[in-house]
Amino acid sequence: MELMPRSEETAFEPSREGLLILAETELALEKPIARLREAYGDELRIEPPAVRYQDGDPVLEPHMGLRVLCNTRHFEAVRRDLLMRGATLEDAEVTEHFAVIRASAPLAWLIGYPKHLKEMTDARTKLAMWLSHYAPVAPTGGDAA
Repeated sequence: MELMPRSEETAFEPSREGLLILAETELALEKPIARLREAYGDELRIEPPAVRYQDGDPVLEPHMGLRVLCNTRHFEAVRRDLLMRGATLEDAEVTEHFAVIRASAPLAWLIGYPKHLKEMTDARTKLAMWLSHYAPVAPTGGDAA
């Protein structure tokens, strides 16, 4: 616990099984994980991130606000990718030199998005992500009764 950087975006819960890192976004996990890798090297095991839902009727899921600053040539690919992830596009601006997309999307559809975005755009983007709100979990389809 003493190794962990202090931040409003993260909280830590030690247990017998290991250290649980609670964070608003995957981006907020980067510094604590880097610190742990420095300390423990190859002995460190990291499980994939998971979404924390709010129990109730209905069950609520976190939605994230996003702002993506990218090269104009990547705009359409980023826009399509966000739409495929269930994002609601709130605003977009495309100029001769850059593009900005503002959107919100369910966190469950954004797991792995920071890494995917870097790969998709040759790491030539800036991503800001924050907790926007909680909303009822959208139905996934299937058989209706």
